[in-house]
Amino acid sequence: MKRALTLLGLLTFGVQGAAVAQVSNGDFESWSNGSPDHWTTIDSGISVDVTSSQVYSGSSAAAITVNTGTQSSTDFRQTVGVTDGETYEFSVWVYHTEGGVAARLYVDGYLEYSTPATTGQWQQLSYSYTAASTTSIEVGLRFYDQPGFDGSEVVYVDRFEPTGSEGGSSGGTGSGGGLSDLSSYYQTAEGLTGYTLKTALYNIIKDHSAQSYSDLWTFYSTYERDDSYENDGSILDIYSENPSGTDSYTFTPGNDQCGSYSGEGDCYNREHSFPRSWFGGAVAPMNTDVHHVFPTDGYVNGRRSSYPYGEVGSATYTSDNGSKLGSAASGLSYSGTVFEPVDAFKGDIARAYFYMATRYQNVISGWESNNTYGDAVLNGSSDQVFEEWFLAMLLQWHQDDPVSQKELDRNEDAYSFQGNRNPFVDYPEFVTEIWGQ
Repeated sequence: MKRALTLLGLLTFGVQGAAVAQVSNGDFESWSNGSPDHWTTIDSGISVDVTSSQVYSGSSAAAITVNTGTQSSTDFRQTVGVTDGETYEFSVWVYHTEGGVAARLYVDGYLEYSTPATTGQWQQLSYSYTAASTTSIEVGLRFYDQPGFDGSEVVYVDRFEPTGSEGGSSGGTGSGGGLSDLSSYYQTAEGLTGYTLKTALYNIIKDHSAQSYSDLWTFYSTYERDDSYENDGSILDIYSENPSGTDSYTFTPGNDQCGSYSGEGDCYNREHSFPRSWFGGAVAPMNTDVHHVFPTDGYVNGRRSSYPYGEVGSATYTSDNGSKLGSAASGLSYSGTVFEPVDAFKGDIARAYFYMATRYQNVISGWESNNTYGDAVLNGSSDQVFEEWFLAMLLQWHQDDPVSQKELDRNEDAYSFQGNRNPFVDYPEFVTEIWGQ
């Protein structure tokens, strides 16, 4: 080395969208093909690998190997949107292994250094930043060599995130401070917001006990009975149930399982509200995850096919209970065929989709290209997951059709059946804490 503090690399982080400053995958829980989702390695001066041996929180962190002995600018970055007058509390945790490099916090400029001699433990770098204008900035870390640097050294990095905003907007994408006083099941999610909260929920619900496909019939016969409307013990089918009147037909549990069908009322089957062609077919555990597989009329299920849910402008088919298939309504920001359930079940479906985005966030970024209709809904990310038009619609459905007692009961039954819960049924506020209004 010709001089101490030779520039070794710049590590920058961020997110899209003003007034949010929510770091995408700042906890390094989501990886695809050996690379952390939403991060780009521009130069070869550093290499980035996942580690589970040294983590500050969650189940994984980034192992940054600084592997250049000459001055270079090796970047690993995203961009942060900030809003004029907003204050953001940026922080990151680093873990030095040898002490031959220093990490320097970067928030629209160079700030404090880590203490490289403090090895074998986590240390935090933080800075309170007030935006002077509505713009985009870079935030992150830059690494500098120190005396004794041998040309290659690992620094672990974890939990880069904003922790709040004093100008009237939160540091997360939701209502502000995260939720407190959660049940013991969700205790590790207390106080978290944004995609950090989503990852915490993923870690809580990810290890459910996958049941067989035939076990779904048992679940339906045992738990999916109508005790909310006619209270007649028939199968509660969201594609045939008339919430405000008499059902055109009913299904007897067990006896009326499909089989073949030629029209409405012939039989009920297992509807993947999140179509299985979108995740690659009859793949476990998604294929039998009861949180999104509902009993429905077989014929109506077939008409829905794998089309996205949406709001119909011109219907080509309407079921007896008013569910519609047709071209998307103007203003939906999507042109194509969509299927629209009746209003009473839109919130149920929205929360099933938020569940899928969370339960399968470790793999869902790879599902976008499996199916044309799935591509119209999924954006190829593991954090936001959905295209803007679809996310906006889900948020509206979630708001307009709040959690019902029927949905609460089903969540309890699903927990008994497969050992995990839908967080967005238990705590509907999680939706806005993660995805905003």
